[in-house]
Amino acid sequence: MKRIVVATLMIFSLVTVAGAADLKIGYVNLQKALTLSAAGQAAKAKMDSEMKAIEVDVKKRQADLSALQESLQKQAALLSDDAKHEKEREFQQQVKDYQRFAKDKQDEMRAKEMSFTQQILGDLATQVKTLSKEQGVSMMFEQGQLVYAVDSIDYTDKLIKAYDAQYKDSHK
Repeated sequence: MKRIVVATLMIFSLVTVAGAADLKIGYVNLQKALTLSAAGQAAKAKMDSEMKAIEVDVKKRQADLSALQESLQKQAALLSDDAKHEKEREFQQQVKDYQRFAKDKQDEMRAKEMSFTQQILGDLATQVKTLSKEQGVSMMFEQGQLVYAVDSIDYTDKLIKAYDAQYKDSHK
């Protein structure tokens, strides 16, 4: 009985060793691919452009508030107490409106950035599967999850190149 168990264990160990020989592992740096890919660069350029437009609008509103505050300070001595309180209340309401506007724009930009990022990461995940099949890789990991790996199994540059080619084809 012992001989049968030992023989069975030896057969299983040989099968495991043979299967491990076919195992090919790799990793990619998705953050690097997100940042350096054509899609990532296009998304960043679009976000930067929109941010500049929002900054112009925010600065204009700040300047309007500053001008209104200066006007109120100059008129303060000439206005009655009731009129002064009314102007101050109007000014405080405009400050609240400005703060709400700035927060809404910030939230809107954050949501757009998340949307772009999620879209690109989804596309990259699809591209990782395709690249893994083409390269014969059995398992592909994200670099941020690794403690150590040799550079020879880093497929990030190949991922970026393949993704850029697919992105350019789809955006002609």
